[in-house]
Amino acid sequence: MAKSTRILRRARAIAALAKPSLLPAFVAAAVVLSGGYLFKQQHRENFRGELKSNVESELNLISTRLQSEINSNISALRVFANTIAVDPHMPGALFDQLASKLLLQNPQMLRISAAPDAVIAMTYPLAGNERMIGTDFKKFGSSRIAVDRAQSKARPVIAGPVRLPSGRTGFTLFTPVFTRLGGAVAFWGFMEAVVDEKELYRNARLTEAGLPETGAENGHRHVDIHLAIRDASVDNNIQDAFFGDTDIFEKPAVVRQLRLPGGTWELAALPAGGWEQEPANDSWIDLMILAAAAIVVLPIFLTGGLVNERQRNMAALRARERELRTVSHRLDLALESSRIGIWEIDLDTQERSWDERMYHLHSLPPGAGEPGYAEWQRTLHPDDLTDAALTLFKALDEGQDYRSQYRVLAPDGSVRHVRNVGTTHAGSDGKAKITGLSWDVTDDVLMTEQLRTAKAVADERNAELAEAKDRIEHNALHDPLTGLGNRRMLDTELEALSAARKGGLRNIAILHIDLDRFKQINDTLGHAAGDAMLVHASRILSSNVRPGDMVARIGGDEFVALIADPPDKDFLSDLSRRIIAEMRQPVDYNGFPCRFGVSIGIAVAGEFELEERQLLVNADIALYRAKENGRNRHEFFTEALQAEIVTTKRIADEILEGIEKNQFTAWYQPQFSAGTLQLTGVEALIRWNHPRDGVLTPDKFLGIAEELNVVATLDRIVLDRALIDAMRWAAAGIEVPKISVNVSAKRLADDMLLNSLQGLSFKPGQLSFELVESIFLDESDDIVTANIEGIKKLGIDIEIDDFGTGHTSIVSLLKIKPKRLKIDRQLVAPILKSRREQALIRSIIEIGRSLGIETVAEGVETMDHAEMLGLLGCDLLQGYAFARPLSFDKFVAFASDEAIRLAS
Repeated sequence: MAKSTRILRRARAIAALAKPSLLPAFVAAAVVLSGGYLFKQQHRENFRGELKSNVESELNLISTRLQSEINSNISALRVFANTIAVDPHMPGALFDQLASKLLLQNPQMLRISAAPDAVIAMTYPLAGNERMIGTDFKKFGSSRIAVDRAQSKARPVIAGPVRLPSGRTGFTLFTPVFTRLGGAVAFWGFMEAVVDEKELYRNARLTEAGLPETGAENGHRHVDIHLAIRDASVDNNIQDAFFGDTDIFEKPAVVRQLRLPGGTWELAALPAGGWEQEPANDSWIDLMILAAAAIVVLPIFLTGGLVNERQRNMAALRARERELRTVSHRLDLALESSRIGIWEIDLDTQERSWDERMYHLHSLPPGAGEPGYAEWQRTLHPDDLTDAALTLFKALDEGQDYRSQYRVLAPDGSVRHVRNVGTTHAGSDGKAKITGLSWDVTDDVLMTEQLRTAKAVADERNAELAEAKDRIEHNALHDPLTGLGNRRMLDTELEALSAARKGGLRNIAILHIDLDRFKQINDTLGHAAGDAMLVHASRILSSNVRPGDMVARIGGDEFVALIADPPDKDFLSDLSRRIIAEMRQPVDYNGFPCRFGVSIGIAVAGEFELEERQLLVNADIALYRAKENGRNRHEFFTEALQAEIVTTKRIADEILEGIEKNQFTAWYQPQFSAGTLQLTGVEALIRWNHPRDGVLTPDKFLGIAEELNVVATLDRIVLDRALIDAMRWAAAGIEVPKISVNVSAKRLADDMLLNSLQGLSFKPGQLSFELVESIFLDESDDIVTANIEGIKKLGIDIEIDDFGTGHTSIVSLLKIKPKRLKIDRQLVAPILKSRREQALIRSIIEIGRSLGIETVAEGVETMDHAEMLGLLGCDLLQGYAFARPLSFDKFVAFASDEAIRLAS
């Protein structure tokens, strides 16, 4: 204004200096120039005002689009949360189906998770998100604040952005889920959704491709802006901008707060050219001012145009008023016929405005003045008062749509159900208001209740029948501990496969799986530990087979995997190796690491038809071979294996029969003094008088006997037979100073061994127990150590058999203190030609002599061997050079004959 005043003064001065005839022209020019200048200044102010208005409009549009996109995602997630609230124990398959549909309908969402008690139990898609399973939202600071806020306010919360495992960034939506338990509302957990940050910005058109389109489609001139967005949910902890430049907030920007569920975002915008930019048509205005000075009459034409425009606008306004009256009349008729009440609430003053129908719906006399909040409360049913008020307050506070339904108590005691719908808007006076409709839904509610009651009764009965049926069928076909199929289900599946393949099994493989060392876990840690191991094993098996294959538990620690159409044997071998590797991993049970292995027998029905029972038998045979070959391995069934197994089983049956029929006996190989070649004792060796195959040596049956766990029985048979024969020799006048008997490791570990030896009749030193090196080296076995000491106290000598082939230490010899060391035949055989073996045997003899231990040489094949061993200092000799193992009768003849003298 000061500048314009100066211009006017100058114009007046110019006019005063001019000639009287030019004074009007100067005055007109001064007026036009002054008016032009004032117009230019006003135009600049208008431009900046419009620029600010456009920036505000642009920011409002961006805010509206952002809120729309976020509310759309929240609404979709709420629908899913409501489904969870109705069915809190939703199966994983149904969860995946609903989540997949939700992701298709909402492309911005990357992941949907269900988190009972804030711990993720299900997520979709699972691929790439496996490690999210078990994540506790309350364990991490960022998510804990969000879920606590969502739970405390019982409404959705948006948090982020956060970086995702894929490298992308997104916002996390948490929606609390409440269920009804026994009529009461209980907190269940959260539904979580991750929204792609870039996709949200793109749909809200915040990207470079999206921003320019905004202004055009909303009817205002587009303005380029610099935009920034930050989280301002916590007043004293406002975050840096996660979109745009944080410095924008430090400048005189247009700021708008976007209130979101569970938080507030703050949006700031600056025009791209700054606030001080000049209008684009500034030069044009200068030209117009000059033209106006030349053409003074132009304002007249402009004024005429404005008058005409005003008349046109007034005519259009009158036409709209007439149209509005017509529409209003029609609306009144519609409301009257539909019996719908209309109401309005001022958000600032909380004043209510009702039509006549609203008074009728609330059983109040019309025309009694505008109803207050207290008067409205008195009309409501006490049980609905809290929910109705909370819903209304929430709509008032957050500016959201209002939807509610409550009961109205009439003076005569009747109940009317009223449904309400309202939405917020700005009234003609610029104030925020919420306007809505209310109508009577009593008949609908009563009918719905009747239908719901009838449906609930029917559903309950149907559910009981279905549950009973499913329970019976499931129990009949499944193992109650592991949840796997049982033997009946396996047979049913095999029969179905056989029928599908027209009467026989083809291209089917069976893996017969048996847990190794399971009995030890069961015996030491109890059946609960054993059950835990079985469940663990079932999970490993189920996770390794293909979806169409079947796993069944058919016995205590036995499982069967049924593989349909296996590609080849390599596939089955790889599957078996994976199972064996995972089974061997330690399993923690109450602080105890449990280890067990697994043996697998594989039978395949290839191109030829095979009965299902025969296929199971074949797999069992292959399993037997896997265990026989050392366990923790797999074996395929072959015809040769079947023949071998059948032979082994026949021999095993014959061994048991032979024990019952006393077919096992003792043969004796004499031992001689290396110095005098006199008979000093015998070694009792087991023989089997087989009814068909004749006399069998131990190498033909001892391995199978060990599998049958009857070696200790055979040891006792030999011991009893040797003591009886010793008495018969004595009666015959044959002096046998010592009898050596082999004792197996299993029998030496028997805690009842000493008790079984108490009643035996023999002289001290007459009986010797031969133990292999590996037995007494296991010093950690207390039973073995105690039995050795007890045997020595009974007067039975200890001899170490096969000495020199193991790892006996001098310390062990000092601790055990055996009577004799038997030098293995592998060391004896080469002594005639090898100085190394000679030196080794001499060292053994000298070590034994220094410790007071006698030495016995086994495998003395020739008299040259005997002579060499005598020169080396060996005490006793045993081998074919003197005699082979002999039966009782032949030994009697040998000991009585001159052969004993010839030998000397």
